[in-house]
Amino acid sequence: MKSPVNDVRNGPTFSEEIDRHKWSQLGCERYVREYVDPLKPVVITDAIEHWPARSKWTFDFFRDHYGNLPLEVDGRQLSMAQLIAEVGASTPQAPAPYLRNYAVEHLPEALQADIAPMPSCTGPNWLDNRLITVRASMTFPELYIGGKGAKFPVLHYDGLHTHAFLMQIQGVKEYVGFAPDQTPYMYSRSGPEQNNISEINDVENWDTNRFTLFGKAKGIRFTLHPGETLFMPSGWWHTARILSPSITISINGANAANWSAFRKDFCRYYAPGRRLPPSFYNAYLLFVGKLLARFAPY
Repeated sequence: MKSPVNDVRNGPTFSEEIDRHKWSQLGCERYVREYVDPLKPVVITDAIEHWPARSKWTFDFFRDHYGNLPLEVDGRQLSMAQLIAEVGASTPQAPAPYLRNYAVEHLPEALQADIAPMPSCTGPNWLDNRLITVRASMTFPELYIGGKGAKFPVLHYDGLHTHAFLMQIQGVKEYVGFAPDQTPYMYSRSGPEQNNISEINDVENWDTNRFTLFGKAKGIRFTLHPGETLFMPSGWWHTARILSPSITISINGANAANWSAFRKDFCRYYAPGRRLPPSFYNAYLLFVGKLLARFAPY
């Protein structure tokens, strides 16, 4: 086992260890028992091989076939071809704009078909169940395209305590993660719907005077490569930086392992102000959770 890696400021402390498995060898039962239920991150190495995107989605492909696709990245209006050109020239000193959290539903239908169906390790996803999607879907497949040196702008865990699944199509990313028990060191933002976002925007160059406790945190640091899928469980703080020009798809999810936390967050942040009182949504989601745990646990 590798020794933990210490930051030059004597913290946080990172382990470089994360389990990696082929889905064909891991299987659903063991996956749930060893990773989903205990909320333990894992990398699945062959979960998206059925996607046409695995062979089609190159930067040349996006430039040549979808170069005129209009995009907005950090307030800038860019075409896909312009973004791809800047991504190719990106450096850590001058990173290209990072297209992130771009809704897959806004992509042309042909591109959406290239990443369907979602890999088995993401489901069944209770958020896709008809008992939940009466008004609108609560799953959000998203696209990320960025160049070397670009970083996700915040340290966070996914909203409503959903699981995150990150599927790497091109390039290499480095992820940093902190388990839920490290939350006292994460300096959560105050205010409604912000508890899942840290005030620490840069885990490499953090304010040691303002965020003293962050130096005590213990986390993991690892890379994600093309064809790999990262399961980042509910409540795990994480962020990423791009090591080489990168294309990633993400989706959020919920099941028996995180339904209680999802239900509480939904009632705390989403239910107030709706037509029915929070107590109704709490009772309904409690009922749905018990029903799905019995008939569609995973």
